Amino acid sequence: MKVQTRLSIISSTVFGIVFAVISVLIYSLFYSNAVKDIYKGLEKTSSLIAFFYLEEDELSKEEFSKIKVQFDQFVSNIYYQIYNEDDSISYGAETIHIAHETLELIREKERLQFKDHDYFCYGIFYPDNQGDFVVVSKERESELHSKLTLLFWILLIAFVIGVVLIIILSRILASVAYRPFRHVIEQVNRISTNNLDIKINSSGTQDELQDLIDTFNKLLQKISETITIQKNFVKYVSHEFNTPLAAQLGNLEVFAVKDRTPKEYEVIARKMIREISQLQEILDTLIVISDLREMTETVNSFRMDELIWDIIGRITERYKNARIMVNMDIPPEAENLLTTNKDRTQLLMAFYNLIENAVKYSKGVAVEIRLSEKNGRLCISIRDNGIGIPPDRLKDISKPFFRADNTSQIQGSGIGLSIALRILEKNRIRYEIESKSAQGTTTTLIITNFEQ
Repeated sequence: MKVQTRLSIISSTVFGIVFAVISVLIYSLFYSNAVKDIYKGLEKTSSLIAFFYLEEDELSKEEFSKIKVQFDQFVSNIYYQIYNEDDSISYGAETIHIAHETLELIREKERLQFKDHDYFCYGIFYPDNQGDFVVVSKERESELHSKLTLLFWILLIAFVIGVVLIIILSRILASVAYRPFRHVIEQVNRISTNNLDIKINSSGTQDELQDLIDTFNKLLQKISETITIQKNFVKYVSHEFNTPLAAQLGNLEVFAVKDRTPKEYEVIARKMIREISQLQEILDTLIVISDLREMTETVNSFRMDELIWDIIGRITERYKNARIMVNMDIPPEAENLLTTNKDRTQLLMAFYNLIENAVKYSKGVAVEIRLSEKNGRLCISIRDNGIGIPPDRLKDISKPFFRADNTSQIQGSGIGLSIALRILEKNRIRYEIESKSAQGTTTTLIITNFEQ
């Protein structure tokens, strides 16, 4: 059962119960007040009847005429009886006689309201110069029942109409209230593994639905990132394995040209072992980067300047026209900033990609690397004077395989920078990239050790 239908049923049921309770209260209150009004009217009528029949000899004609007008006006539809001391009817209708016990009770209490057969009755004890009388006025109970029957049918019709209206209105209101939910469901149904980058549009309701949409969008973003990483993991691996594999292949090709001495075999074997170990380290790092395994913080420390010189050696070996200048602006008392306790293999991959990009896109123009101290932390800037990145595309540089429009003439896959930035985030290294088209790019990194 849909929530919309369930809401209509629940609201209609609640309305029916509430209306039924209110109807019973209205019916009970009406009956109680009607009975009170009847007895009050009968009390006044009894007094008026006593005045009309028993005080004529003591009133002036003018006063009696007023009493007669009131008598004709209020007593015409009322049954009444005036009993003398012998319980005989002196005046009034010869209908069912009031029991002797009841008449005695009226004489004792002087005023009494009671029911006798199908009549509401009110009796008063009225002593007079002609004798002691009991005046009883009556009203048929059937007249009240006719009013109650009319009230019952009014309440029943109102109940039926109210239930029908509440069902219709609840369906309409539920349809309006759940319209944003239907829109969200339609958008979710259009999502597939091929278009996880889309987001559910905001409902603008500022309620629990908006919280659900925001939460779902965050989850969708995480799923999208995870699926993208998993899809591109092989490409990441091929990109990072390219350099060590190419080096191994070159060494083997050179080594296979002619016979070598045992010493040379030993040298090449040790070199191959080092490069294979490097491949294993890169694979472990890629697993961490791809969120396939939790990152473990290493406690092995190393110097960042030594890492950068190692990277420069590798890059200049691969790019023969590379020109890289290193400026050390670290005072002797801050030399400890050069030592860090982060994962060396991960930073090797990140800085290699950043420096390699600077060399590639500089097209032979010198690249400047500056190491300095900033607010007690190591600051490393990598500046090139290459083609730069258009300002409107800087926001996309962390996306895998992103390449600016002005890089079509330079070989690359767009993977390296996204890997580098993810490594920096994993190692809690703040970075800032500034770039202008045809003026170059400057990447600034602030390295903070875990204990700082």
